[in-house]
Amino acid sequence: MKSWENLEADEDLILATHMTKGRQGCKVDKIVLHHNGGNLTGRDCYDVWQTREASAHYQVAADGRITQLVWDTDTAWHSGDWNANLTSIGVEHADISTDPWMISEATLDNGAHLVAALCKHYGLGRPQWGVNVFPHSHFSATACPASIAGDQRDAYMAKAQAYYDAMTGTTVPTPTVQPTQAATESSAANVLPGTYRVAVDGLNVRDRPSVSGNVVATYANGQTVNLDHWGTVADGYIWGRYVAYSGAVRYVALAPADKSSWYLVKA
Repeated sequence: MKSWENLEADEDLILATHMTKGRQGCKVDKIVLHHNGGNLTGRDCYDVWQTREASAHYQVAADGRITQLVWDTDTAWHSGDWNANLTSIGVEHADISTDPWMISEATLDNGAHLVAALCKHYGLGRPQWGVNVFPHSHFSATACPASIAGDQRDAYMAKAQAYYDAMTGTTVPTPTVQPTQAATESSAANVLPGTYRVAVDGLNVRDRPSVSGNVVATYANGQTVNLDHWGTVADGYIWGRYVAYSGAVRYVALAPADKSSWYLVKA
């Protein structure tokens, strides 16, 4: 990317077909993620979309190179839903394997960086899955974007959020809101398993049960998480855990150790 701040891609290969000029007065309010179903370059996408009735605004290649194919001010044909097309930016990603589909580290890193830059540019706020960042499958009956909505989703979104924070100087607030009901009968060694709903804005997910653990994702108010039958008290908080799509074990704080407020409530 020549400029993240100004959204200047490494190269521009602008389509004159299979896209629509303008956005019919609509504003961008979301980003929709796709995978190629193959290892394509920007030029490959440009060539394919000359005859295929599809397009996207950006392609992120396996080496991380970003190509713009439809100007942001125009409507790409990418989501399978016309209203979604009018209000979104479509980002394609090259795959480096097929069984299973996976994207490279360079693609993941620059794709996430692009998402952060787009969220900042369009005032969408911090990247949040299902809030301002969506998989293609949210709008159409498809498995796209494969690993980006599966095993690689947590890493992708964690990087997007980290890039956004660095670009905006954002500090994720410490949860302070007290929910209206008790979350669970928890103790230092026992958290009831089940589905919990986030009751605060910005609940950090960490790679170990400690405030010094790396933040790998952040849940928004109202999102849900499935905790297993495990708990501990550390650094002044009660911690629960779950297994991410990648198979990695992740930890979230349910409440301060004194249980003065709850960040998660039983759904």
